[in-house]
Amino acid sequence: MSLSYKKKNKKSQSVQQAALSKMKGEWLQKRPVIFFVLGFSVLMILFYTLWLSDFFEHGITPRINGVNAKIASFILNIFGQHTHADGFSIVSPKFAISIAMGCDAIEAMALFAVAVITFPGKIKHKLVGVFTGVFILYALNQVRIVSLYLVGIYFPKAFELMHVEVWQFLFIIFAIALWIIWIRWTRKTQPHVS
Repeated sequence: MSLSYKKKNKKSQSVQQAALSKMKGEWLQKRPVIFFVLGFSVLMILFYTLWLSDFFEHGITPRINGVNAKIASFILNIFGQHTHADGFSIVSPKFAISIAMGCDAIEAMALFAVAVITFPGKIKHKLVGVFTGVFILYALNQVRIVSLYLVGIYFPKAFELMHVEVWQFLFIIFAIALWIIWIRWTRKTQPHVS
């Protein structure tokens, strides 16, 4: 073996090691993003598999929507609307509204919870984020149900617009904003490394 071949071989090995080192550094840098995307995707597939199942649709959703109807009816009665909950409907002599699958905020709560769970961070921050965020989204959904009922009574021509366009858009924006607020909160509570 000649001396020039050994030098070329060592140089080639150095270039390969440098390339491997660079790839490893890039992988370590991108790993949290990859884990977030993969974890989010897997958990959302599991959620939709459960959420779209007959068991959930016929066993769980009616119970959740029944509770939603009772709470919204209670709130409406505070404002003198004389409603009562009938299954997953809110009924009065003036108007009736049914809470259907998709109008129960379960999907938005799941998206938010999965985003929080899969985002890099401490477990205690994730627990606070999931429980606080789900509670806030649930409360917002009650505001949504109550407001839609009131729109149905006082502005019936605007009901479909409010139901399909306005509230869906607002709910998505609110869930994303809530997630961003949670991320900023977790970053503020972590000690800065200098």
